[in-house]
This record gives sequence, C-alpha cells and structure tokens, in this order.
Amino acid sequence: MKKYILVLSGVIFLLISGVSCRQHDFRTIVVDVPEMKNQACVNVIVKTLGTSPGLSPKSVNFNTAKRQITVKYDSLLTADKNIEFLIAKAGFAVNAIPADKKAAVALPVECRR
Repeated sequence: MKKYILVLSGVIFLLISGVSCRQHDFRTIVVDVPEMKNQACVNVIVKTLGTSPGLSPKSVNFNTAKRQITVKYDSLLTADKNIEFLIAKAGFAVNAIPADKKAAVALPVECRR
C-alpha cells in the first residue's frame, strides 16, 4: 500500500510540475549601435536578426537618432549576448563588443564610418 501511495504522489508531482513549465520567457534588451546611422544600416541589422531564434523582425524597434535598438526576445530560445554578437557579426560595434572587421568592410557605403 505504501508503494502505491509513493508512486501516486510521484505521478501527481510530475503532472503538477509539467503544467507549470514555462513555454516562453519574453525579455527586452536595449543595445547601443554607434554606427547605425540610417535605413541602410537598419536593413542589414534586420536581415541579420531574422536568423535568430526567439525573436522576429516585428519585435525589433530602431531609433537611429539615439543609435539604439530595442529587442523583445524569448530568453528560452536565445540570450541577450547572442543578439549582441549577431549585430557585431553583421559589422556593427554593439555595447562593448567590437564589430567584425570583415563584415564592417562589406557594409553598404552609407553605413561605414
């Protein structure tokens, strides 16, 4: 009898914990991109961020005047550092991460320093 009670309590625990599992954990990050000057730069970044799981281009807001990007993302699928490294890999310095030099040279002329 004790064995059945133990098994039953284990099953109940698994059911309860399975129901409470998070499916999404949406967070927001604001990053500084000093070289993001215009729409050409925004287009490059949108294309790059479109490859990241956990966010869509619709969840990204650009402020070229402040040279900032606000990204809403699902932290269960990606991390804020992944977003920063994607932008850096596209050729833009972001926060404390330097731009990928090869990608920076390949940017449209209006996005280069």
